[in-house]
Amino acid sequence: GLPQQERILWSMVRAAAEKGFESVRVAEVVERAGVSRTAFYEHFDNKQECLFAAYERVIDALVAYVGRAFEGDGPWPVKMRRALGACLEAYSAEPEVARMATVEVPAAGPEAQRCYRDALERLVPLFRGGREYAESEVLPPDLELMAVGGAEAIIHDEVAAGRTEELPSLLPDILFVVL
Repeated sequence: GLPQQERILWSMVRAAAEKGFESVRVAEVVERAGVSRTAFYEHFDNKQECLFAAYERVIDALVAYVGRAFEGDGPWPVKMRRALGACLEAYSAEPEVARMATVEVPAAGPEAQRCYRDALERLVPLFRGGREYAESEVLPPDLELMAVGGAEAIIHDEVAAGRTEELPSLLPDILFVVL
C-alpha cells in the first residue's frame, strides 16, 4: 500500500472535497487513512499544513500532466488547446480533486490564497508563447496571469456548481478566453 504520509494526504483531499476544508476534522482524515492521530502529527503540525501539502501534491501532478500535453509539435494555439484540454480532462476525471483544488483551497484563508496564486503562476510560462505568437508590442505585462485567471474563473464556477464532469465541453469557450 501507499506510505502513511501519502495516505494521509489523499484522505485530506477527499475529505476537503466532500465536506469543505473548514468542516474537516483530523479524526476523520486519520480514520480514512487508516493511521493513528500520532502518525498524523508526526507528519503535519496541523490540518492546514496537511491541506497545503495535499494541494502541492495535486498541483505538482497537474502541472506535470498539463506540461506534457503542451510539449510536442504545433503552433502555440494548438499546444495551448492540448494543455487546456488535458487540464479539463484531469479535473473532469477527478471531481473531488478539482473541488478541493479550485474551490476549497482558495476559501481556506489568506495563506491558502497565496498557495493558490502561486499554483496559478506555475501555469503562466505556458501562456508566454502567445506573446511571440501575437507579434504585438502592446500586450500588457500581466496578460498571461490575466489569461490564467480568466480560464480559472470559468473552471471555478463550473466546479462550484457541481458540473465538473462537463468541463471538457467548455474547452472552446476557455480557449477563446485564453487566445
